[in-house]
Amino acid sequence: MVNEKRERSVQERGRFGFWWPLLLMVVPGVLGVVIFGYYCLIDWAALQADYAHYVQVAASTADLRAVFIAESQQNIHRINLFAEGVWALLAAILAAIGVHGIVQIRVRSD
Repeated sequence: MVNEKRERSVQERGRFGFWWPLLLMVVPGVLGVVIFGYYCLIDWAALQADYAHYVQVAASTADLRAVFIAESQQNIHRINLFAEGVWALLAAILAAIGVHGIVQIRVRSD
């Protein structure tokens, strides 16, 4: 009797336990990777353009103020790219933990 209740409880956990990690970890993780990855690509293009402008200004005979402004513009995109890349990696870790949880639930219920 007790064994049957325990097995039924394990089966119910296995059946319902699949959806919680999927909804709370995998889906937001994958969405985060897609969204933050998209903005990473946008900032990457902006960084390339601003860095080319910075190199052009630094190579020309421009005054020091223009060089500092061009450098700060490319540094802004560099920092944004770093931050969005970190968020994309954190979202990937969240999705991986959710997938791992789903696999562990499936292994225990079998």
